[in-house]
Amino acid sequence: MKATSRHIGRRPAPVLVALLVVTALLAAACSSSASPQSAERTSLDLTAPAGASAGDLVGSPMETDAYIALRRIADRTVRFRYLSTDPVDGRLIPVSAAAFVPPGRAPAGGRQILAVGHPTTGTAGNCAPSLYGNLLGTVGLIASLLEQGFVVVQTDYQGLGTPGPHRYLDPAPAANNIIDSVRATRTVVDGTSDQWWGFGVSQGGHAMFHANEIAATYGRGLRLRGTVSMSPALDVAPLADAMAAGTLSPDQVAFLPLVLTGLKTIHPELVLDDYVRGPLRAAFGVFLECNDAAIVQKQAVVERTRPEDYRPVDDAATDRLRTWLREVSLPQGRASAPMLVAYSDSDDVIPAPWTTAAIDRGCRLGDVITAIRVRDQPHGILDIGSAATDWVMAVQSGRRAPNNCP
Repeated sequence: MKATSRHIGRRPAPVLVALLVVTALLAAACSSSASPQSAERTSLDLTAPAGASAGDLVGSPMETDAYIALRRIADRTVRFRYLSTDPVDGRLIPVSAAAFVPPGRAPAGGRQILAVGHPTTGTAGNCAPSLYGNLLGTVGLIASLLEQGFVVVQTDYQGLGTPGPHRYLDPAPAANNIIDSVRATRTVVDGTSDQWWGFGVSQGGHAMFHANEIAATYGRGLRLRGTVSMSPALDVAPLADAMAAGTLSPDQVAFLPLVLTGLKTIHPELVLDDYVRGPLRAAFGVFLECNDAAIVQKQAVVERTRPEDYRPVDDAATDRLRTWLREVSLPQGRASAPMLVAYSDSDDVIPAPWTTAAIDRGCRLGDVITAIRVRDQPHGILDIGSAATDWVMAVQSGRRAPNNCP
């Protein structure tokens, strides 16, 4: 199945299956084709004004043609900043995003919005996809979605592209960011519906899963139709035991600094030296960056890292880490809409049993989950062929979605 046809103006949901075909275009998720345009992200007062609400714009949207690959596909491309709720204290904080509008007239009822949760780029402030011409690897996905008639929005997530730390793998702010990006897009783009879909990969799959969980409460005023989470980092608590056992895969070694950095934004009492040492500790900051040079450095450090470089210092440290990881693991509540979760039995970052266990817990909560487990494919980019077709059609038509839960 190829995502080459243009059905501008038609109902987009049946062709949502194209999402699951073009994910191979995400392969360059940590590669940059240009320097970040950091000056733009600090040029405005980003303080929330009195009386503001989540989803309100901060400043004026900025029309741009920075994404060269989309110039002939998008009718409009807009960077903007909007307000989203920080779940720690309820403050409204600024988040950046980019929205993409397909050509043609919107259908009756308005175009549906598709929110994209991007995969891991880094935790450094300049790792916001909207600051790069290739969207740090998601530009191909955006192009395919535009061809299907969706208005697409991709949030950068809190702390990427705007002031403050990025709380990597904390599901609460990321889910709020996604839902509020849909609200903001309805202001930025005329002729949009209150119906929306979600699609995320890896970190984005984790965020989108939780956005589904809170859509009926935090997302009031919008109508979520369904979400796709591909290779989602749902349950990361077993990482603590794998560290203690000295069995991390090379991909998990590279993943670890990001996880610890995210946890430290939530738990400042976390002591990095309790969990990393040697070459991994010395080059820790490299793993948080998203530039091309960092990729080469990361590989070299991973190859030199040994189990003693990441084993927790004692059982108490392992217990603390396991507890903190459970706090950010999913599910955390019943889903608001159908879910499709795709994952691989060859995932070296989030092993399949971890994801299977999370799905089972979601089923016990009463979720409607279509689970697709593939073989011999790496983390992040999965070819599931036409397996999503029935799921998409069922959700769009109002029939009961295929459900793997007993």
